[in-house]
Amino acid sequence: MNERYYSGWDGGGTKTEVLCVNAAGETIATDFFGPININGATRERVTQTIRDGMAFLASLPGGLDACAGIVIGIAGVSNKDASGLITEQVRASGYQGPLALKGDQEIALAGAVESAGAVLVAGTGSVCCGQDGQGRTARTGGCGYLIDDEGGGYAIGRDILAAAVRAMDNRIPPTVLTALLKEEMGFENSRDMITWLYAPSTNKKEVAALSPLMTKAMSMGDEAALNIAHKAARELTELVKGVWRTLNLKQGELAFVGSILLKCELINREVTALCEESCPGLKVIQAHGTPAQGAAKLALQL
Repeated sequence: MNERYYSGWDGGGTKTEVLCVNAAGETIATDFFGPININGATRERVTQTIRDGMAFLASLPGGLDACAGIVIGIAGVSNKDASGLITEQVRASGYQGPLALKGDQEIALAGAVESAGAVLVAGTGSVCCGQDGQGRTARTGGCGYLIDDEGGGYAIGRDILAAAVRAMDNRIPPTVLTALLKEEMGFENSRDMITWLYAPSTNKKEVAALSPLMTKAMSMGDEAALNIAHKAARELTELVKGVWRTLNLKQGELAFVGSILLKCELINREVTALCEESCPGLKVIQAHGTPAQGAAKLALQL
């Protein structure tokens, strides 16, 4: 008889990691496939990703019959159209076992901390998700780029554009960001920026892709870029403080996930210092595991 296995999926806008573990939680297989976020990919592309992922599971010893649980983590899990499509395609593959769809912050939390604590995610958007170790959970942020997601890549990209147009009309001193935007995007003036930003074809990921210009300008000592980084650090700290207050945590671990926190040294350092100062008992750690490992851990619990 083939050993039973459990599968955790970390579904993203560009790629999806499918990780399989045995009953002891040991990784037995992993692979990467296409996007699974319906907000950033077509239904046809998402459908193909699900089919590819399920074919991968079917190729393992025992096939789908040996799979004892699947947890798929995606952004926007509350979108019924997205969750319905994913569930439909998983079932169409022939798998009828336990299946759960979770938010991407939920699987990140499950992978990052082992007991009380939180995970702070800052990629394109931002969100903090925490647990008290006794079953209570809390979440702050993650309400979308139109009203929230401060400290994430989109907000930083937006603030870069805002600083450039303000400098162009003399509301703030000149900034290196203006020249960097010209070099990177070809923007000659504020009209070029507005035309690009409000074009139907420009999405939030393209705005978020401007965020590395902040780090580049900071290395030149640019005041506007430094102000953007400081603002992002303060906003991300508020997310953590909200979770700590809600759960009334006296101690716990905090792990960072996402390019903004992991690649920008200043923001990482400032958020660490501000959180440890504001939340007594908080200890910033390196995540124990990846989101895909967190999804597999939750699959084991099914």
